[in-house]
Amino acid sequence: MSDAETTTPSVPPVRGKLVAAPRGPVVTAAQALCGWLLVRHAAGLVGRWVLAYDAAAEVRLTDAGLTVHARTTVLGRTVRDREVVIPREGLVRATREVRYPRLAMYAGLVALLVGSWLGIGLAIDGLRAASFSLTAAGIAIALAGLAVDFALATLVPGVRSECRLVLVPRRGAALCVSAVDPHEADLLLSALAARR
Repeated sequence: MSDAETTTPSVPPVRGKLVAAPRGPVVTAAQALCGWLLVRHAAGLVGRWVLAYDAAAEVRLTDAGLTVHARTTVLGRTVRDREVVIPREGLVRATREVRYPRLAMYAGLVALLVGSWLGIGLAIDGLRAASFSLTAAGIAIALAGLAVDFALATLVPGVRSECRLVLVPRRGAALCVSAVDPHEADLLLSALAARR
């Protein structure tokens, strides 16, 4: 190993799983509407549980820049082993993101939509039938959907147990390492900012 590739001893490597880089909200919504997200996540589950698919990655800060070493295994056998070096001057952006940052918002919107649709429908049916219990159940469901939306929009984003590290080079595709410890990611990003 040359001097240019030596790892900074004070910064531990960041370990996680190499995943596809995040896409914007418009592309994500389009993929969700056409069903591609469901197919992709179902294929991911089959890959992990049936084929023992794993894409372990390690990000190290070296004197040359950032080195990402990724090893893909299927059924315990290595099918791909690669190393990408991103020079400091070739790095456009390195950020730490909360895993699934918009998940709580989407889940809250679904809860609000389902609660409103079912609740208002039952309340209207209850008013037409002059049934107090049906009207009360409809109002309770609508309020429950609103409460779940409020809880997911305000409480869940504050809980951060793991994150993902997104690296955007000037040339080449963006790299994303998920299932990363936030403390390790913060140490790496702080050391990277100090060296720029």
